[in-house]
Amino acid sequence: MNWLIGLRDWVDARLPIMRAWDTHMGKYYAPKNFNFWFFFGVLSLLVLVNQLLTGVWLTMSFEPSGERAFASVEYIMRDVEYGWLIRYMHSTGASAFFAVVYLHMFRGLLYGSYRKPRELVWIFGMAIYLALMAEGFLGYVLPWGQMSYWGAQVIISLFGAIPYFGEDIVQWIRGDYLISGITLNRFFALHVVAVPIILLALVLLHILALHEVGSNNPDGVEIKKNKDANGVPLDGVAFHPYYTVHDLVGVSVFLFVFCTILFFFPEMGGYFLEYANFEHADPLKTPAHIAPVWYYTPFYSMLRAVPDKFGGFVVMAGAIAIMFVLPWLDRSPVKSIRYKGALSRAAIVIFAASFIILGVLGVKAPTPARTALAQVCTVLYFAFFLLMPFYTRMEKTKPEPARVTMDGGIGPVKFVGALVLVGLLAFLPLKAVGAESAFDCGTIPCDSFQVDLEDKASLQRGAKYYMNYCMGCHSLKHARYERTALDLGIPLELAEQNLIFDDTKIGELMQNAMPVPLAKKWFGAPPPDLTLISRARQPEWVYTYLRNFYRDDSPGRPWGVNNRVFADVAMPHAMIELQGLQECVAEGEHKCATLAVAQAGSMTSAEFDTVAADLTNFLAYVAEPMALERKRLGVYVLLFIVVFGFFSYLLNREYWKDVH
Repeated sequence: MNWLIGLRDWVDARLPIMRAWDTHMGKYYAPKNFNFWFFFGVLSLLVLVNQLLTGVWLTMSFEPSGERAFASVEYIMRDVEYGWLIRYMHSTGASAFFAVVYLHMFRGLLYGSYRKPRELVWIFGMAIYLALMAEGFLGYVLPWGQMSYWGAQVIISLFGAIPYFGEDIVQWIRGDYLISGITLNRFFALHVVAVPIILLALVLLHILALHEVGSNNPDGVEIKKNKDANGVPLDGVAFHPYYTVHDLVGVSVFLFVFCTILFFFPEMGGYFLEYANFEHADPLKTPAHIAPVWYYTPFYSMLRAVPDKFGGFVVMAGAIAIMFVLPWLDRSPVKSIRYKGALSRAAIVIFAASFIILGVLGVKAPTPARTALAQVCTVLYFAFFLLMPFYTRMEKTKPEPARVTMDGGIGPVKFVGALVLVGLLAFLPLKAVGAESAFDCGTIPCDSFQVDLEDKASLQRGAKYYMNYCMGCHSLKHARYERTALDLGIPLELAEQNLIFDDTKIGELMQNAMPVPLAKKWFGAPPPDLTLISRARQPEWVYTYLRNFYRDDSPGRPWGVNNRVFADVAMPHAMIELQGLQECVAEGEHKCATLAVAQAGSMTSAEFDTVAADLTNFLAYVAEPMALERKRLGVYVLLFIVVFGFFSYLLNREYWKDVH
C-alpha cells in the first residue's frame, strides 16, 4: 500500500492527477436534486466508450473495399469468435447513442441548461451532435448493403443542390464519379480516425466547460450562490462518491434495456439493422423506398416536405443550425420548465410531438397526406425556436426558489400524463395519414410463420430440400458446410456424402452453385445468393413466396409460372413436382384472389406446407446461425445485470440516506 501511495505521489509531482481528480470528481460539487433526466449525460459517455472499443475490434477483421466489405461483415458475424456480439454491440450502440443524446438534449430544453452561464457548454454539445451525425452516416455506409449504398447516394447528392459548387463538392466527397469502393475506403478512414478524434476533443471541451461553470439542475438555481464557511455549496454534494454510486443504478437500467435489444431484438424490427442492408449493394437495383436509419429521419422528413431540392437542403441544415443560437432566443426570467408559463409548456409538448411525427414519417414511403403532415410539423418545429423570444417574454412565470427543492417536480402522475399527451399528439395525426398502399408480401398479406431453430429435425429436412431443389442455382456463399452440419446435428461424414456434390472441402463456404458466367448466359443474371434472404425479406415472406406459385401462360413468361408475392419472377417453380401446379381463382375484381391446384403433385397441400416451413426454417437458421446462442447467452447476461442493479440500488440508498 505504501509503495502504491509513493508511486501516486511520484506521478502527481510530475503530472497533477490528484488536482484533476479533485477538480472533476472528488471536489466537484453537483446539485443534490438531480432527477431521471440527468442520467443521460453519463449514459452518453458510456455508449461512446462502447462504440470506440467495439469499433477498434471490428476494424481488425473488416475489409474496406467494394468487393469485400459486405462479405467481411458476415465473416465477423459467423467465423470470428464472438464477432457477432461485438458487431451487435456496435450496431445497437449506434442507435443507443442517438437515443440517449436526444434525451440529453431534451433535458437541456426542459431545464434551460443552455442559458447563461452555460452557453458554451450547449454549443460544444451541439458540435458533438453534428460530429455524431457525421460519424453515424460514415459508419452506416461501411456494411455496403443496399440501404448503405442508396442512402449514401441520396445524402451525398443533396450537396449537388448547392449553386455553382454543388457538383464539384459531390465529386470531392465521393472521390469518384460514382459511389464506389473509393468512396467506401475514404469513409472508412474518416469513420475510424478523423471524426473520432474530433468527437473526443469536443467531449473533453464539453466536460471542461461544464465543470468550469457547474451543472444545472431541475430548478435552474445556481448552487454556487449559497455556500458554507468552507466554500462548499449548501445544495451540492461531491460528484464522487455520491453520483458515481447514484449513476450505477441508471447504468444498470440502461444496460438491461440495451442488452435485451442486443440479445433478443438486434434488428429492432428493421429500425436498428435495416432489412435491405442484408443484401449486397447493387448500383443497378434501386430499393422501392430509400430512407436513412431512424435517428436521421426527422430531418429527412423536413427535406422531403419541401418540393425544391435546394430549399429542402436549406431547411434541413437550418433545423440543426437554429439549435446553436438557442441560448439567445430564450428571454424568460427563469430557466426551468417548472417555473415557466403555460405557453412554454404547450410549446415544448407540441415540439416533442412534432419531432416524433417527423421521425416516423421519415421511415415511411411518402404520400400526399404524409407530405402535408410533414410540412405542418416542420413549421411547428421552427416556430418553437423562432417564436421563443416572444412567448417566453410575454408569459407569466412562477418565482424561482432561492435554493434547490427536493420535491419540486410535477410528480409521477403528471409526468406519465405528459408522456401520454405527447404520445396522443403524435399518434393521432400519424394514424390519420397512416394507410399503407401495399402488403408486406406483394399483392397479398404474408402468411403466419414462426421460426423454430430448436427443431433439429425440421432444420435437417430443410437442408435436404435446399440441397435437392435450390442448391443447383442458389448458393449460400457466407455459410460453411462444416458449421451447418455441426449445428444441425449431422455427422460430418454423412454431410460430405450427401450434402456436397463436387470436390468442395467440408470446411469451405457453400458457394458451389451454378457458375456465374453460365448463370448470366442462361438467365441473363445469376440467381441471388440465399444466405441472408430470411433477414432481407423476413421468414414470413419466404414462406408465403414458396407457397404462391401459379400458372401464367401470358407471353414473356419463359417458365409458364408467376408468383403472387414476387410478381413477374424470373425463376421457375423448382418444387412443382411436390406441390403441383396451382392456378388463380377470381373473386369479384380480384383476378387472383385465391389459388387452387390445377395439376396435382406428389404431395397434398398440407404436406407441401410442411416442406415450405422446413425450408424456410433452414434459411432462417443459415441467415443467423448464432441466433440460439445469442438468446441463451442473453438470459445469463440479463440475470447478471439484475443482480448488479440490485446491489447498486442498495449501495446508492446507503450513501444517500442522509443527504435528502
